[in-house]
Amino acid sequence: MKFPALIASLLAFPIFILGADSSRQDILMIAVDDLRPMLGCYGDTHIQTPNIDRLAARSVVFERAYCQYAKCGPSRTSILSGLRPDSVGVFSHKDADVQAFYKRRPDVTSLPAWLKQHGYHTRSFGKVRHDGWDVPSDWSAPTFPGREGEMMEVIDPAHPEGPSIIAERFDCPVMQSPDVADDVLFAGRMTAEVIRTLRSHAGKEPLFLAVGYRRPHLPFVAPKRYFDLYHPDATWLAKNPLPPLNSPVMAWFNSDGYVGGAKKLGLTMPTSPNREEGIAWNGYEMRSYVGVPNFGPIPDAKQLELRQAYAACISYVDAQIGKLLDELQKTGRLDTTTIILWSDHGWHLGEQSAWGKMTNFEIATRVPLMITAPGIKPARTRTLAELVDLYPTLCELQGLPKPAHLEGESLVPVLREPEKNVDATALSQYQRFGDKFMGRALRTDRYRFVAWWNSRSDKIIDRELYDHATDADETTNLAVDPEHAVKVAALEQQLRKAFGK
Repeated sequence: MKFPALIASLLAFPIFILGADSSRQDILMIAVDDLRPMLGCYGDTHIQTPNIDRLAARSVVFERAYCQYAKCGPSRTSILSGLRPDSVGVFSHKDADVQAFYKRRPDVTSLPAWLKQHGYHTRSFGKVRHDGWDVPSDWSAPTFPGREGEMMEVIDPAHPEGPSIIAERFDCPVMQSPDVADDVLFAGRMTAEVIRTLRSHAGKEPLFLAVGYRRPHLPFVAPKRYFDLYHPDATWLAKNPLPPLNSPVMAWFNSDGYVGGAKKLGLTMPTSPNREEGIAWNGYEMRSYVGVPNFGPIPDAKQLELRQAYAACISYVDAQIGKLLDELQKTGRLDTTTIILWSDHGWHLGEQSAWGKMTNFEIATRVPLMITAPGIKPARTRTLAELVDLYPTLCELQGLPKPAHLEGESLVPVLREPEKNVDATALSQYQRFGDKFMGRALRTDRYRFVAWWNSRSDKIIDRELYDHATDADETTNLAVDPEHAVKVAALEQQLRKAFGK
């Protein structure tokens, strides 16, 4: 071999190694519980989220991203497994579900476990999986989950300065605004721990930090100064407070889980609610807290208080995210870290009469999603995206192979070309009345189509169709209109194919 060729050969080897190493950036994955796209960067004129907006300004912002299941545990299991809910078979919050799933599907490796196998130091903080569903082998060190029941964190009125306590489920205030420092509450303490981890692992093996903020999940608890940011008026109230006209009861009436709560509260539920009765009962998740009517209309004044509290929790979490971004910027790692922010699902604030998640409507399934990575230019995209796409996306961004079991599509082509249409549809689903019915939803560029299956007969018993070109708030179900029969038939065929039905 000639000398110049030998030099070139020797130089090629370290260049190859450096190229491989440089593709393995630190990853910061931020999950925010129950967060609808009620953010400044998504055009909300009421909310103050300067830090999430700052992250959005350096990210590709997905304007139309959707969860696969509008409930914490099933959604997060889908995201971390890279499988759709029907493949996972987890539709409830029974603690055994996720453990049973991994025993049933030993071929599936979770996202953090896959990264760990490929040389990442993986850490979990707060709510990443559903509370109580952690898989210790996913992580390089014990998780930082807080105390058992941390979701019910409040301040004891007898000790207004703190420390925080864990309230009983049916004796917990629906909202609270203690005049305390950020780190008196869990989110502030957790943020400080994430920053300590960032500092202690600087320059070592690549990091995968999964940071899960529990707020704005109920109860709506945040320091008083974040409540003081907001003075809601009537413009904050839901524009579509009624169930959609001609929609099936299982689409909007959410009794799931409330039966037990109603019994504890001494209430009796209607067995076949009409629209008026359903409105009075909807929102079981919120109605079992202290400070909101357990049954009946929620007065506008109380609705505005709830919206103020929800907004305050978002701004509190926004401040914590700002501390993480500041730390990355201060240490020169902001430009070399892949950052993904997502929520597990949206949240109704009175829309369609609902208070909570757990529907197939746009407001419950559409989520904020933003991704920033080295070499990716900031942009906005209206390409339909799904949270099940995150696992393959991270693999491709980091130059890793993709496990064979993944069912999502990498969003990297969209990150590079925001106008590119990788997926023409997004799929969501929700089980209703125990396991009696399964609603499967297909979101296209223009329509939301939902088919409700009887789980016993495996036959479709009802359908929903909403035209987002004329009815973005989903107020009228067009599926019952003969004029839309051809469109319904076409979308049903498309949905069946997408879900393998």
